[in-house]
Amino acid sequence: MRIEDKEILEELREISKNGKSKQERIRAHALLLSNDGKKSQEIATIFGVTQRTVFQWFKDFKETGLNSLVQQSGRGRKTKLSINKDLEIVKKHIENYPHQPKKAYALTLEEIGITISYNTFKRFLKKHLI
Repeated sequence: MRIEDKEILEELREISKNGKSKQERIRAHALLLSNDGKKSQEIATIFGVTQRTVFQWFKDFKETGLNSLVQQSGRGRKTKLSINKDLEIVKKHIENYPHQPKKAYALTLEEIGITISYNTFKRFLKKHLI
């Protein structure tokens, strides 16, 4: 992939060194490597991704420019316990069984109807109740 615009190349160099996220830096670096003549398979090997992923980075860059480097919202794993929806239920069970956290855990899962590990439950407690 050839990039002729000097300003965009300079911006890519800056992002590859000082980008906000690792993803931005990797994608910018991949574009620079491609511009320097590296093949997509070589780039995929360097970053430990598939060649298809590299092609997707190039396609996204052609379509949206530098905005394609930024992580889009809504990506990643979603939480199973919601602060808005489940906090009151968790709080109720912890208040009823303050010295029996495993019982509170079991009752919470039963009431909400989800499956999470006990460690996830403890992290939720630490973050939102303790």
